[in-house]
Amino acid sequence: MRLKRLAPVVVSLCCATASAEQPRDKEVYITIGSEAVTTVRSSFRASAGPAPTLVREANGVSVLKLTESQLGDVSSIMHDQYHRCAGFMAHDTQEAALAALTPTQPTQSLVSYTLDNAAVVNGLFSGLQEASLRGTITQLASYTNRYYNNSTGGTQAASWLKSAWESYATGRSDVSVQLYTHSGWTQPSVIATITGTVYPDEVVVIGGHLDSINITVGSSSRPTATAPGADDDASGVATLSEVFRVAMAKGYKPARTVKFMAYAAEEVGLYGSQAIAQAYKTAGTNVVGVLQLDMTNYRGSTWEVTLVTDNTNAAQNTFLGNLIDTYTGYTRTNITCGYGCSDHASWTAQGYPASIPFEAQMNNDNPNIHTANDTLANSTNGDASNALKFARIGAAYLAELGKGTLPGQPSDTTAPTVALTAPASGATVNGTTSITATASDNVGISKVEFLVDGAVKGTVFSSPYSYAWDSRTVANGSHTVTAKAHDSAGNNTTATARTVTVANVSTSGTYDTTLKTVRCTAAAATCDSGTLFNGRGSMGPEVNTPNTLRGTCGDGSEGTYRSDESVEAVKVSTVDGSNFAAGKQVKVEATVWAYASPSSDRLDLYYTANATATTPVWTLLTTLTPAAAGSQTLSTTYTLPSGTAQAVRAQFRYGTGSPGSACVSNSYNDRDDLVFAVQ
Repeated sequence: MRLKRLAPVVVSLCCATASAEQPRDKEVYITIGSEAVTTVRSSFRASAGPAPTLVREANGVSVLKLTESQLGDVSSIMHDQYHRCAGFMAHDTQEAALAALTPTQPTQSLVSYTLDNAAVVNGLFSGLQEASLRGTITQLASYTNRYYNNSTGGTQAASWLKSAWESYATGRSDVSVQLYTHSGWTQPSVIATITGTVYPDEVVVIGGHLDSINITVGSSSRPTATAPGADDDASGVATLSEVFRVAMAKGYKPARTVKFMAYAAEEVGLYGSQAIAQAYKTAGTNVVGVLQLDMTNYRGSTWEVTLVTDNTNAAQNTFLGNLIDTYTGYTRTNITCGYGCSDHASWTAQGYPASIPFEAQMNNDNPNIHTANDTLANSTNGDASNALKFARIGAAYLAELGKGTLPGQPSDTTAPTVALTAPASGATVNGTTSITATASDNVGISKVEFLVDGAVKGTVFSSPYSYAWDSRTVANGSHTVTAKAHDSAGNNTTATARTVTVANVSTSGTYDTTLKTVRCTAAAATCDSGTLFNGRGSMGPEVNTPNTLRGTCGDGSEGTYRSDESVEAVKVSTVDGSNFAAGKQVKVEATVWAYASPSSDRLDLYYTANATATTPVWTLLTTLTPAAAGSQTLSTTYTLPSGTAQAVRAQFRYGTGSPGSACVSNSYNDRDDLVFAVQ
């Protein structure tokens, strides 16, 4: 029994009675654009309430600590002062909020953005109906409100929507509809899934938020206050619901898996979409595109559509703009809406490509939202004609990103052509080698996969088709390389394979009795600990434990091998395949064994430029969290400084947050150092 891991549960249980007797407002954190911090805090002070506490600011985003009941008040301030829906992201822990300060790396294109499915687009267009859209808005706005927590209407609306979607999908075994429940509030999200026929592991998401809010009343009154939310965001949910209805009525079968989502709890910090996007990221779900529909039924500007350019994906925005121009002809312009202004931001924060078309410029949006006056009668023309435009955009997005077919349409049976152009057959390769190919198709290439020894190593979605293969990932000797081209109809062709000889100079380290850890004495492109770090201390056992410089940082002694934490291997290699030298970028890979609750573990990666010093100076590179229990390899990159004998340290520890040092004491912690020569 691991009592240390049970301690937090015991504390929670012992405090349960006291909390029940004296309910306390839950402490939460938000991330918000730094430009809004002064306004938010001043507004709370002006109302004689406690102002949120500023925790940290970085990269134009700030972390504030406040109570859960204040979230709706922040939403009110952001609406009144910045015309934003939410305008912040809520987090249950300080750690989660601080993690959101790190800028997300721009997502590279995960698909080929092509407009070549006009027959399906037009087929879907023919089924869209304003009356059907209007009926859905009317139903969703009929509840007193759709507040995210402790609201009868919030849960009833979700149940009604689930039933409606299920009725649309009657007889479709490839379609499922579920309520996605959340532990922190009562309203569930709703998700309908159409499994793709060709690329079921590639996921397209079309979403809007189900909840509504009335910001003119106090926080305690919001679960019962009138908040029809006809435009914000019954219109968006009705828009995507209409696209789903027509897709089912027409018998549409997408090539990629498509998910229609109605998120809970958007108005109080994007809680629902954050939970789903984070869960998909953790599960490794390959979401190739997200379209957010938030407020579609009020034309507040001369432009028919505005496209949000901040906190969205530029490549997908270009695709969406081309799609609007090609299939609708609607006038459009670009806008920015600030930090966390709708659920697309949740997906962007997880590295997924997301876009949002909006109904107006931000200073001309619907003045009735977040009040009892957000009704269908106060929408443009008092009907759903404006939302119908966005349904056409959603249908076109569905057909052109989801691809697929409608019954009765001619099928594409012509396979693409593909040929390797490099490397040459019989070539000798080392380091990073380019594998290139040419490919063509009568309709269009959807992707080209590059394979080594029959296994896919990389995928490219648009020409030129080239993949940088790190040949050091395979053993020296003979290997086959080839390319496989696919089209959106599922046809594919594999190029004639070529045989190459891999000849890399790779150094496996040996134990150094002076430094008391594994060392690669000759400068090369790779230094690998092999199996010498397997285990932790007496568990395994680890050979030559503790395998830290001069034995100065011992291993934790508790636990069971390959159940509790351990560092299994460490590898350093240059990115370009050349020998280690100052100024070269290197990749550090640490193979670890994570505990059954991996979120409680952290991997700290350090480097030192002088491994032979009596007291080496360690510099923290990064702290990583394993995504799953068991064996996995985590990595980072950095640039080598000057120094002929350098080292990296992998510190795998039980505990969250930032490390206090490069040798954190705990009975389950493991450290291993790998020394390597640099030219």
